[in-house]
Amino acid sequence: MRQQFSYGQQLENIFLGVNQTFFSTIIKSNGLSIRDNAFFTLLGEYDFAENFAIGTHLNYNIYADDKKLAINNSSIFNSSAYAKYYPARKMSFTPFIGFSRNEQIGIVDKGPIYGAEALLNNYSFNEFNLYSELKFQIEDIAPRKNTISNIKFNIDKTFENSFRNQLLGLYSEQRKDFYFDTDSLTMSEFNISKNIQSRTEEKYSLIDRLRITSLFSNVSLNIEGSLDWRTIDRETRYISLENITSSSFDTKIEEFRINLNSYLQYSTQNINGIFRLNFSEREEKHRAKNLEGSSDIIFEDRDKQEKRKNNTSNQITLSAKGEFNISSKDKIRLSLFHRKLVYDTPSDLNNDDRDELLSMFGLRYTRKLTPFFDLYTILQGSINRTVYIYKERSANNNILRVLKLIAGGDIRLKYLSSKNSAEVVVNYTVYDFEDLNPNLRSFSFRQLALRDSTTIKLFRSTYFKFLGYLKFSEQGDFQWSGFANNPVRYLDERYAEPTFEYRFRNLSFSFGLRYFALFTYLFENDGTKYIQSIYSSTAPLSIIKYSLSNSIDLSIKGWYEFINTESNKNQELVNLFIRVNWNI
Repeated sequence: MRQQFSYGQQLENIFLGVNQTFFSTIIKSNGLSIRDNAFFTLLGEYDFAENFAIGTHLNYNIYADDKKLAINNSSIFNSSAYAKYYPARKMSFTPFIGFSRNEQIGIVDKGPIYGAEALLNNYSFNEFNLYSELKFQIEDIAPRKNTISNIKFNIDKTFENSFRNQLLGLYSEQRKDFYFDTDSLTMSEFNISKNIQSRTEEKYSLIDRLRITSLFSNVSLNIEGSLDWRTIDRETRYISLENITSSSFDTKIEEFRINLNSYLQYSTQNINGIFRLNFSEREEKHRAKNLEGSSDIIFEDRDKQEKRKNNTSNQITLSAKGEFNISSKDKIRLSLFHRKLVYDTPSDLNNDDRDELLSMFGLRYTRKLTPFFDLYTILQGSINRTVYIYKERSANNNILRVLKLIAGGDIRLKYLSSKNSAEVVVNYTVYDFEDLNPNLRSFSFRQLALRDSTTIKLFRSTYFKFLGYLKFSEQGDFQWSGFANNPVRYLDERYAEPTFEYRFRNLSFSFGLRYFALFTYLFENDGTKYIQSIYSSTAPLSIIKYSLSNSIDLSIKGWYEFINTESNKNQELVNLFIRVNWNI
C-alpha cells in the first residue's frame, strides 16, 4: 500500500511546503510479515531580499518491521535552520545547523547536525552549460557518527544544433553507524550493551554522452560511456582479542565497472527502428582486514572465504526494435534481443564460473479490418543456454527453449467492447548430462489458454461484463533427441466472472458470480490419466467503486465463496478487498 500527500504554497516572501509518504508492504512467506515506512518533511522559507533567505527544515522518518532483526525498528528526526545566500545569478550557498534524534533497536542517540550545500544551476559560459552541486553533512550523535559528502557536476554543450555532448562527474562518500548484538565477552571487556559497525561507501563516477541528430537523413546516434569505482568498508568499533574467530575480521569490497551504451534510431513516415549495443565489464574484489595481535591462521581462513566472492563479468547485449506500416490497415512490429554473459571467479575454491547466452524474438502483425475491429497475431520465442565451466557444477548445464503463439481480436462498438485471444505456449528444458546423472530429468511444459473480456451496454447506465479464461496445461518428461514426451501431470484451470454493473455519476455498483476451478491429473504408465485433486469455488460477488475526485478512487470488492475439494469437505470463506488510488 502507498499513500502520499504533497502541498506547497508561495505567499509573497514566504514559502511553505509539506510532504508525507507512507509505504506498507505485506509479505506472505512461511507466515505473514509487515514492513512499514513513513516519511514526513516540513519546509518553511522567508525571503529577506532578492539574494538572501532564511528557513527551517524538519524531517521525520520511521521504519518498522515485525521480523526479528537487529534494525527492525528505527526512526530519525532532524530539525535544522538554514540561511540561503545567492552570491551571483543561478548560484546559491546554504549552510545549516540543527538537532538530530536517531533511534535504533530501542537506543536513542541525540546530537547536532550541521553542514552546507552549494548549487550552480545551469550556468552558461562560452557556449557551455554547467550544473554543479555540493553537499556536506555531519550527524554527530555520539557514540555514533553519520556523514555525507557529495560533489557532482554536469557540463553540456551543443554544436550547430546537431551535436550535443554531456560530461557528468560524481564523487560520493557516505558513512553510517549501526548497532548490533555482540558476545558477552566483548560487552564485559568494553562495558557496552551493543556493538557498533561503521559502513563507509565511497564512489567515483565519470560519464560522457554524445548525441548526433544529423548523421544521415532520418538517423540519430547516441553514445554513452561510463567509468565507476566503488568501495564499501566495514569496520567494527569494539573487538575483543581474547576470543578471535573468523567472523571477528572486518571486510572491504572494491568494485570497478566500465559501461558502453549506444543506440541508432531511424525514423520515417512508415518505418521506426532502433538498434542498441550495450557492453559492460565489472570486477569485484573482497578482502578481510587484519587485526593486530590476532592469529594469522584464523585471518588467512577468513581472507580465503572473502576471496571466494571475487568475480569478474563481461556482458554484451544486442537488441533491435522495428515498427513497419505496410499499409493504412496493416502493421508489423519486430523485436530481437541477444545477450552473452561471461562470469569468472579467480579463486580456486569457487566453481561458479559460467557462460550464458539468451536470444529472444517477437513478431506481431495487426490488421485493421474495420474502424471498430482489429485482428492480431503474435509469435514469440527464446533460447537460454547456461554452461558451467567446472565439472563440479556442469550437471546444471541446460538449454531452455520457449515458443509462444497468440491470436486474438479487439472489438470496439458503441454498445459492445470485447477482447479475445487464444494462446499456445511450449517450454522445453533439456539438461546436457541427464544420461550420466539419474537425478536430472529434462522436462516440457505445454499450455493452451483461451481468454475473453467483454462489456455490453444494456441500458443507459447498466452494463453486463464478463471476464474469464480456460487454461489446459501439461507437464512431462522430455527427450530432445527423439522429441518424445512422456506426460506426468495435467492441469485444467477455469475462471469466470459475469457481473452486472450500474453507474450513477461517480458511483458504480456491480453484482454477479465468481467461479474458479482447478483439476489436477496424474498419468499411469500406460498414458491413462486419473484425477489427483479437485478444487472449485463458487461465490456471489459485489463491487463498489466511487470517485471521490479527479485524483482519488475508492474500490471495495468482496465475495463469499463455497469451496469443494476431492475429499468432499465443503468450506466457506469470506474475501474483502479495499483499494484506494490517490494520484497526486
